[in-house]
Amino acid sequence: MTPARPQITNPRLRKDLVIGLEHLRSETREISRLYVANLQRDLVQLIDFINAAGTGKPNRQRHLSSTLALMKQTLDEITIKPEKGRRKDLRRIEQAIRSMMKLALNNKTHV
Repeated sequence: MTPARPQITNPRLRKDLVIGLEHLRSETREISRLYVANLQRDLVQLIDFINAAGTGKPNRQRHLSSTLALMKQTLDEITIKPEKGRRKDLRRIEQAIRSMMKLALNNKTHV
């Protein structure tokens, strides 16, 4: 004999749970949308930084080259498997973007 599954017998409790979970689902969707938008904004800023990198003063180019090399190393070290849809892949991407943004900002202060 298989054990009976517990049932939520209180209809009000069941309704409150469903409403709460539907709200959480909606909030998750909104947070995800904003999170991805922020990551993409930072990626665009990094791309703009790299595209503008060749237009600086010659004495600054040496520091800029090392910055770009560190950024490339950071990018090369990311291992992700997008087909799995893992949250840890998003964390790795975010950490890499954050690291490269710090390098870019640090480079701007050494102008």
